Amino acid sequence: MTGEAADLEFAAPGDPARDYCLWDYRPPAPAAGKLRSASLLWHAFRTAGADPRLAAMSRTLRTGLGPFRTVWGVKRIGDAFSWEYYFYDYARLARQVSVARVLAILAPHARSPLTDPSLRPYFMFSLDLDDALACGARAIDALNLYVGNPGSTVSSGIAYTMTADAMRLDNFYFFFDAARERQAICAKVATSAHLDLPSLDLDEILWPSLARCGTIVVANKTLNDGVYFSRISIGQFIAFLERLDYPEATRRFVTDNRARLDHLLFDVGIDYAVIDGRICVVKSAYYGIL
Repeated sequence: MTGEAADLEFAAPGDPARDYCLWDYRPPAPAAGKLRSASLLWHAFRTAGADPRLAAMSRTLRTGLGPFRTVWGVKRIGDAFSWEYYFYDYARLARQVSVARVLAILAPHARSPLTDPSLRPYFMFSLDLDDALACGARAIDALNLYVGNPGSTVSSGIAYTMTADAMRLDNFYFFFDAARERQAICAKVATSAHLDLPSLDLDEILWPSLARCGTIVVANKTLNDGVYFSRISIGQFIAFLERLDYPEATRRFVTDNRARLDHLLFDVGIDYAVIDGRICVVKSAYYGIL
């Protein structure tokens, strides 16, 4: 089986419906006979011309951790694509999905000088996979470690970049209910050292086409800010891909399979900055479960 047919992975009875935080949701349509979100990952690998060993590494992760335990993200900067994988275990120090375990699972594919910060209260971490890692040109030499933010009036977290030599603060992020906390979301987005007031048009960041979703996450990062729209519909996902002019093959694949993806809710994100006086998207991503 070759081409787009090889990308198709079909849902099975008992498949959970989970968002990019591995939180369960009620599917908006029956899943029988339809596609898993992993189909989007396999398609992204193929259309980007990624090293085939990346797909092998992905399957190794799923085998090692079990299905529906790994979150994948397809990230786009300019015309370049990369992949980030996220691992959650809300048990923290009593965790089963640890840095050490994931590095051991990936050891046949990629070396790493990193050690497990096992006594740190992280509940999530992520790492980047790319062609350089797949072919052995680099090691897993950095990952992102996420900890909670006690005392915040909203659900939030802090991300650090961890290398063998250092731990560097990377970003703060905050969760808001999209329907009930619109005013707080707008205030959080507007309160930024990267943006000028009062000329800011919030619709250029909080896109009306996506704002009707489950959760909106606002992130304050080192060089720019970001916003994530969680649990959007298939129609909103298509609108996201169209607005950002994703490759035609990606847009066609999603549109052609709309009826086989309508049981899923999607998670997407943008990083934005002011360039020549305009809000510009400098990075975007979409997510799914493996």
